[in-house]
Amino acid sequence: MDEMTLSDLIEQAKEAIRAFQCQPATIRRYKQVWSGLTGYFLENHQVMFSKQLAEQYILDAKAKLDAGSIKKRQYRNIRQKTKILIEYYENGQVTWKRYTDDSPLHLQQSAFILTQKDFLNHLNQEGKSATTIKRYGGISKQLLEFLERQKLKDISEVHPQDINYFLSEISKRCHSPNSMANVLVALRSFLRFVEMKRQATFCLSGTLPSSCGRRNALIPTITYEEEQKLLDAVDRQTPDGKRNYAMLLLALRTGLRSIDIANLKLGNICWKSNTIEITQEKTETYLVLPLLPDVGNAIADYILNGRPDSQVPHLFLRAQAPYQRLYEHSACYDVSRKLMKAAGIRQDKNDSKGFHCLRHSVATRLLEKETPLPIISSILGHQDKESTKVYLSADLVHLRACALDLKGIETTDEALL
Repeated sequence: MDEMTLSDLIEQAKEAIRAFQCQPATIRRYKQVWSGLTGYFLENHQVMFSKQLAEQYILDAKAKLDAGSIKKRQYRNIRQKTKILIEYYENGQVTWKRYTDDSPLHLQQSAFILTQKDFLNHLNQEGKSATTIKRYGGISKQLLEFLERQKLKDISEVHPQDINYFLSEISKRCHSPNSMANVLVALRSFLRFVEMKRQATFCLSGTLPSSCGRRNALIPTITYEEEQKLLDAVDRQTPDGKRNYAMLLLALRTGLRSIDIANLKLGNICWKSNTIEITQEKTETYLVLPLLPDVGNAIADYILNGRPDSQVPHLFLRAQAPYQRLYEHSACYDVSRKLMKAAGIRQDKNDSKGFHCLRHSVATRLLEKETPLPIISSILGHQDKESTKVYLSADLVHLRACALDLKGIETTDEALL
């Protein structure tokens, strides 16, 4: 597209997004971001649109996110709306899609970019799952971005104190010991990698604490009564209610992960054999589950009476235009959170409100029926059979059976001193 002013580009982009039929609240978010971008351009004495300056606006927002001055949702909003302008400027049209961070946009030092690529290749060669590679790569990238902001240019310049400063910064964004523990695992893997490659001058991995207070807490589950409250909370007369009911039953009956529910395609539902056949996102393993009658009926009701007319192959779609696939974890969490609120269950501050809580419930109920662990592991699609043992902590029926009877081992007051 020819050179044009930012204000003209925004006006043209506004017309282009009308086809999305966005809700008024979404339109307001577009206006807020573009107003902020306009102010940013004025601060830099720029009237004509500049892709480079727009990308710098995103980078500055990312730095604010890392510093804890803005929230992740706000940053994603800035990133998406700004990239939509860039796309319209380059192509003269806008497509509805999910925008993600581009590594080259953030890492500037060639040595750091090469180290990051080598680390990702190393994880791939070790046979790590796509989810693990994404998580470890995300943490290593955050560290390298932090080191760049400290004006460092190579791993050999990194001092143990730099790692401590990074831990202090990232801990502000970790809301639980478990999330910080996950950061430490990923960071330890990366630092040992650079030490193995003899890129580090110091033993950086030795800087990391061995523990951050992570505890193996009791697995969160719901009762049969709470399950019924959840199902009753769904308005099954509306299109989005039919969708939410089918998603909820899938989680309650099969224990599928949120990402696999969001990724389900019409072709994964095999009506002739009454099965659900997928390749799991987390483990990349093939899984076949029975299509239970109530689940199948709910899915059929949604497809016939609630699903928008769309060529998108995914089963579950947005309830409003544009009718695209759901955004994985966030969409499923939003559904379960709202239903739990409507049902009046799990409303304490620290209560888990995602579909994973329902996955736990499936596992513990199978344990209550004395289903062998290997079978539960197969149903849940665990790649590591040991992962299933964590659900033993929630099997209250059998835990009570293991409790010792104190009769006959009474103690005197003196014995307790």
